[in-house]
Amino acid sequence: MAHRLVLSIAALCLLVFSFAAPAQTSRRGQAMPAVVVRPVDFEGFKQLLHPAAKSTKPLLVNFWATWCDPCRDEFPDLVQIDKDYRSKGLDFIAISLDDLPDIKKVVPDFLQQMHATMPTYLLNVSDPEPAITSVDASWTGALPATFLYDAEGKVVFKHFGRIQTPELRAAIERVMSGK
Repeated sequence: MAHRLVLSIAALCLLVFSFAAPAQTSRRGQAMPAVVVRPVDFEGFKQLLHPAAKSTKPLLVNFWATWCDPCRDEFPDLVQIDKDYRSKGLDFIAISLDDLPDIKKVVPDFLQQMHATMPTYLLNVSDPEPAITSVDASWTGALPATFLYDAEGKVVFKHFGRIQTPELRAAIERVMSGK
């Protein structure tokens, strides 16, 4: 029994650590952080969006995929938003709807090219419909989709399709100021 437990833990660690891309160097020669993409099941997904202990920070969530051209187009703007607002108290997670085989190479390569450092998850479910409707009943699953939650976990902004950066920034400013 103990042998099985040790093997299970070792296998889980190997699985988790196999998703990290190797550290790379920026153009300035500085080490860039490794891009980590974590698969998340439906229960884990619900915990990301609705943690048991309420956060005191607003949360920005972007659903995207590497095969989605509007997602790829808006991603540099999202990376900049993360850089501009993380230190001010905004949490940001990206949830990829790419296929599981793409998690080891395609997704980390794209994130590395974008210089993205926000936590990124892969929705690893056979049927994404329950996850999609748990986020918003009016969302059909079209990508990209962006949701901004206030510190109490209430959706205060949502946008389906490529975001308009000034509109998103204005919503973030409102939620960060408590208005």
